[in-house]
Amino acid sequence: MAGWGTGSFENEDAVNWLGELHSIQPEDLQKILSHAADEADYLEAFDASIVIVVAEVMAALKGVAADAVPPEIIDWVAKSKATCTPDSTHLAIRAVEKVRRNSELKDLWLQAEGLNEWTASLQELQNRLAS
Repeated sequence: MAGWGTGSFENEDAVNWLGELHSIQPEDLQKILSHAADEADYLEAFDASIVIVVAEVMAALKGVAADAVPPEIIDWVAKSKATCTPDSTHLAIRAVEKVRRNSELKDLWLQAEGLNEWTASLQELQNRLAS
C-alpha cells in the first residue's frame, strides 16, 4: 500500500472525500455509518476509508477530535448544527468495527504487513468515540 499511512486521513480516498465535506449534510453521515454497520457484508476499500473519516467527524462533534484533524472537519463542525447523540456514537463505533473486521482495507493492511498499526489506529478512534 505505497503512499498510504495507517491514520484516518492518510489515504487518497479520505483526502478526496474531505474535499466534498462542505456539501455533506448530517443525515448523510448517518446513512454512511448505517450502511456500513448494518447493511454491508464486506466493505470495499473506498467505502471503508470514508466510514473512518465519517467516524472522525463524529468524534470531532463529540469534542474528541484526532490530534491531526484536518481543517475541513473543524470548519464543518463549526458551521453545522449537527450533534453526536449516544445513538450516533454507537453507530459510528459499530461501523468502525465493521471496517476493522470485514473490509478490503483490513485485507490490504494484512498483505502490507501493517495490520497491527492500522488496527491500533482504529481502536484509538473507537476509544475516543466511546469516551
